[in-house]
Amino acid sequence: MSISLSVKGLIAGYGKKRVVDGIDLEVPAGSITLLLGHNGAGKTTFVRSLFGLMQPDAGTVLLGAQEITGRSPARNVADGFAFVPQGHGVFRTLSVEDNLELGGFAEHDRSQLPSRRERVFSMFPILAERRAQLAGTMSGGQQQMLAIGIALMHAPRFLVLDEPSIGLAPNLVDKVMQSVAEINRTMGTTILIVEQNVKASLPIAHHAAVFKTGRKIYDGDPAPLSDHQKLMEMF
Repeated sequence: MSISLSVKGLIAGYGKKRVVDGIDLEVPAGSITLLLGHNGAGKTTFVRSLFGLMQPDAGTVLLGAQEITGRSPARNVADGFAFVPQGHGVFRTLSVEDNLELGGFAEHDRSQLPSRRERVFSMFPILAERRAQLAGTMSGGQQQMLAIGIALMHAPRFLVLDEPSIGLAPNLVDKVMQSVAEINRTMGTTILIVEQNVKASLPIAHHAAVFKTGRKIYDGDPAPLSDHQKLMEMF
């Protein structure tokens, strides 16, 4: 079952440097919400603060009705909150299959893992073909698919993807975006996707927000952002 996320007044940064400055954001249950912004806009700091990888200085984060502000990533994972960081978060010295096995570490009912692994293989057939291959020897696109697969092994209700298209060839970007839409459609997972690739990510989004220098400057229908001139004015 999908779940919503509600953020109120989030402030976060590094030392005295404030990178996220009082942001509110609602991610409706069952939606794909797109978070756009230039480099340095605060997007990654924002999502790292949501997941517990860094402690926010102020504000609240609710997963459904439960406050999770500053809570540990391990507890968030156990509650169905998954995060795929930039740079293909895989275990490079382990095989594809072993990576997926580790992805299910928080699952108490181990009997669920084989069917979830097969679902990942069905979604990303190249991973099935290369199940014995070391993750570090695969292409960037294949590693990104594996990183998403790892997150899916504990059947998350809420999934954050931080720039999944970064460094990928255009045809692989399209494949990853199609897979994100399929996860949302078939599994009902609520997804927050952080991106700079507007052209590839906008078509799959139900809702969009734009950050600029740590503040939210747009929040609403994705359609107006397809106007290149309007978007460049925001950036």
